Amino acid sequence: MRRLTAILFAIVFYPILTIYTIVSVTVMTLYMLVTAPFFSHVKNMHRFRRLIKVYGYGIIHGLARPMGPVIYKAAPRDTKTAKLIICNHVSASDPFLMACLQEVSVQVVNVWPFRLPVWGVFARWSGYLNVKHMEPDAFVEACTKLLQDGTSVIAFPEGTRAGEKPMGPFHSVMFRVALATKVPILPMCIYGNAHAPARGSLLLEPSTVRIHCLPEITWETYQSMTPFQLKNCVRELIQEEVERMKTL
Repeated sequence: MRRLTAILFAIVFYPILTIYTIVSVTVMTLYMLVTAPFFSHVKNMHRFRRLIKVYGYGIIHGLARPMGPVIYKAAPRDTKTAKLIICNHVSASDPFLMACLQEVSVQVVNVWPFRLPVWGVFARWSGYLNVKHMEPDAFVEACTKLLQDGTSVIAFPEGTRAGEKPMGPFHSVMFRVALATKVPILPMCIYGNAHAPARGSLLLEPSTVRIHCLPEITWETYQSMTPFQLKNCVRELIQEEVERMKTL
């Protein structure tokens, strides 16, 4: 029954998504062209990244809402402070769920999002980082510049979607960025979207998706750690919270 519901929903969802995307791209492009001369490059990039967030918000809380709610919960924090946001990776819908965050942000992604029509263009325009095509030193430098400009950086350090399987090990590069920049680290936990969609599928099966942002980890807390120790510390925090979320 769940699969039949997902099939019927997909028949309606994807045509509407196409129309929504075309309208969004047109409005965003016209808005940026008209207003860009009145702002600096940094401010224009911030504005464009916020527009992408609005676009994603419309998908998860509008178009995809009939398949289940997205419940967001977060500890208090300063959303205007640039930070590293470290998240477990469940499904291809994870990047869209980042629209729940208030921070101006870019995402560290693998190769495949850049190959998507429209979304790949958005990713390039907004300065998303392709971790596969950058040398480690260049990657750290790019992250540092974004953070200095007030842009938070979102990463999925597992590097691949876990689905319903246990979380994979974390790669270390983002934690080398943290130690180099001394910015806060925000652990972010996702649960419930393993089949929205599942790997190799386009179907969004009915589910309640939960997103929990844990308290930030400050420089004073992690300054004495190595990248290896820090990545394992953050992974353990996320893993414990995801296990707790399964019982809700």
